[in-house]
Amino acid sequence: MKPEKYLKTLNAGFLAAVTVFIMSCRGSKEQDSMDQAEPVQAEVMILHPAEAVVEQTFPAGLQGKDNVQLRPQISGYIDKIYVDEGAYVKAGQPVFRINANVYREQKNTASAALGMARSQLAAAKLELDKYKVLTENKVVADFQYRKARTNYDNALAAVRQQQALVASADLNLGFSTVKAPVSGYIGRIPNRIGALVGPNDAQALTTLSQVNEIYAYFSLSEKEILNISATRPGKTLIEKLKGFQDITLLLADGKPYSHTGKIDMMDGQFDQNTGSVSLRASFPNPEGLLRTGNTGRIVLKTMLENVYKIPLLATYEVQDKIFVGLVNRQNKVTRKALQDFTRSGNFYLLKSGFAPGNRIVANELASIPENSTITPKAVQ
Repeated sequence: MKPEKYLKTLNAGFLAAVTVFIMSCRGSKEQDSMDQAEPVQAEVMILHPAEAVVEQTFPAGLQGKDNVQLRPQISGYIDKIYVDEGAYVKAGQPVFRINANVYREQKNTASAALGMARSQLAAAKLELDKYKVLTENKVVADFQYRKARTNYDNALAAVRQQQALVASADLNLGFSTVKAPVSGYIGRIPNRIGALVGPNDAQALTTLSQVNEIYAYFSLSEKEILNISATRPGKTLIEKLKGFQDITLLLADGKPYSHTGKIDMMDGQFDQNTGSVSLRASFPNPEGLLRTGNTGRIVLKTMLENVYKIPLLATYEVQDKIFVGLVNRQNKVTRKALQDFTRSGNFYLLKSGFAPGNRIVANELASIPENSTITPKAVQ
């Protein structure tokens, strides 16, 4: 074969191979483009306004209806402790006995002094009666009678003074037995038999908690109070707050308490440091499960009408904004930020921003690019 003919054949083969390669690449790119343009399947849900219950939770501290610190009103050594820590006592039941020997002697002394004062009063009465007769018969001057009258008044005052001292001694003797002012449960007892106690001690003998009814204290912000005032029925704010019926208390383990409660108190002023106000909800405690110092969470429920319920799974958060994927008639997805929403459980609740029949991506919005077209399928 001639060199010229060989080169011409070689060039022709090379050009054919290059052409095939280019066509193959172009076909691959076109196939990739077709694959990318194929719509992604996604579950969608249709929005319709409906009723919804908003649940808001607030941390709460629990206290018994009455929490009384038992303190001694006299000084002395503890002689006897009648109950143990945690015991239930009834009102008027003895709890502590303080050694009262000193006060018993004080009463004996006061009683003896009272007897002497009464004897002096009797003598002064005899003198007064004697001079009264003598004065009336003009035997002695009126001066003697007036002097006897003064002595009698002084003796009578002395008797009354000693009677007060005896009563004070009796009172101190009564204070030697510390009794329960209300029915409830005994707390810790830091002082034991033989300990010296007195009225000025910083530490109480014990704390007595009446827990047949439990108070749950929680706080609402000023914004929440204003919202309640604007939306709840009632003439006054406390009436609006009391309108919350069957309030739920979540215990420390997250389970609801078996009895529901009601709001019965609102503090008279806001805390300037926190911008919140304290409220109290009361709960019956017949089983004695709850005690002072327990913690929990108050659940307030509000019924809203004509709201759109958007599941949390249907949203995507970017830079502190919550987005949903709004699907138009051409099944194109655009992201829409939620405005003026309330979170309740696993849903966002909105009164505006959507129209009945709007469709949104039901889940996995983060995996769907902006402005992409999808093949919608109904939520199972």
